[in-house]
Amino acid sequence: MAEDSSQEKTEQPTAKKLEKSREDGQVPRSKELSMAIIMVLGSAFLLMTGGIIIDNLSQMLVSSLTIERSLLMDTGRLPNVLLETLVEGILSVMPFLLLTLALALSTPALIGGWLFSTKAVGFKPNKLNPLSGLKRMFGTQALMELVKALVKFILVAGIGYLVVASQIGHLLALGQMSLDVAMREGGMILLWGFFYMCLSLMVIAAIDVPYQIYSHTEKLKMSMQDIKDEMKEMEGRPEVKAQVRQRQREMAMGRMLDDVPNADVVITNPQHFAVAIVYDQAGAGAPIVLAKGQGEMAARIRELAETESVQILRMPLLARALYFTSEIKEEIPEGLFVAVAQVLAYVYQLNAVTPGVPQPRQPNPEVPADFRYNEDGKAL
Repeated sequence: MAEDSSQEKTEQPTAKKLEKSREDGQVPRSKELSMAIIMVLGSAFLLMTGGIIIDNLSQMLVSSLTIERSLLMDTGRLPNVLLETLVEGILSVMPFLLLTLALALSTPALIGGWLFSTKAVGFKPNKLNPLSGLKRMFGTQALMELVKALVKFILVAGIGYLVVASQIGHLLALGQMSLDVAMREGGMILLWGFFYMCLSLMVIAAIDVPYQIYSHTEKLKMSMQDIKDEMKEMEGRPEVKAQVRQRQREMAMGRMLDDVPNADVVITNPQHFAVAIVYDQAGAGAPIVLAKGQGEMAARIRELAETESVQILRMPLLARALYFTSEIKEEIPEGLFVAVAQVLAYVYQLNAVTPGVPQPRQPNPEVPADFRYNEDGKAL
């Protein structure tokens, strides 16, 4: 029997799957990138300040090896002197230590961002499973780590050999220099060699970063069935349903407001209700409600009508009747045909009036008794 293709994990992870993975502390991380940045910037910092650090350490070493005879016999002062020398040595390298600490805290956020998850540090019994341990030892991840280690060793060893080979003359000459000069020269050779070897780690990082992102995505890939199950779960949640309904209402309101400029007239309460109506004179149907609203939505309809020069008429009874008995994009109720016809006739007359001609008197259409409502929607 053929395997169900809906169970094959071939689809990219959804936003919900990525969010859950992040909550569980599973984000792409590249230890090689963090290590390479720390080593390169650290070695560059040592190149800029290494001379000062080497001089301070040299002076500390010389002073430590030239202790006065009287001090050796003074057991009370000797520990204090040694402690002061140790503090001086720590202070000499303190800027370098602070830099590496800052880099160690910041570089992991370059891929995956900052993340603190208690689930990531929690106890997981499945890690005690010997079979899982063997899989990790001989799996693809372990093979990749072995390849990276071998490439790292070859690169660093190769760069180290080239540095030593290029500086062999200087290294042999160190034995003929004074101690302080030899330490300074030897220290700079060491720092430059260290810097070049650290630069080689960027090659590993450039390979490791895309691999870690790809590997993380592959682990989170979903099958079509997983996506369907996730959608069913989300659709069943009350807050998701509420968001969907809210979004649908917003979209419907947006489409409704887009139709207001096409209206022939907007009938208002005047403030609480507004109903936009259009009539196709060439058609055989009844007038259609393009938009209606109450409160804030009514205000938006009125504002849009004013902007688009649509006639706005104050007719409270008719506005409430249309609002409570009609639906958007549908014809008005038959009982309101006469009243709306009088309003449309008046609007057409207004639009046809030429300058200097008296305007027609606004009608006061009769609203049938069974179409009369108060502002709460209760029949009067």
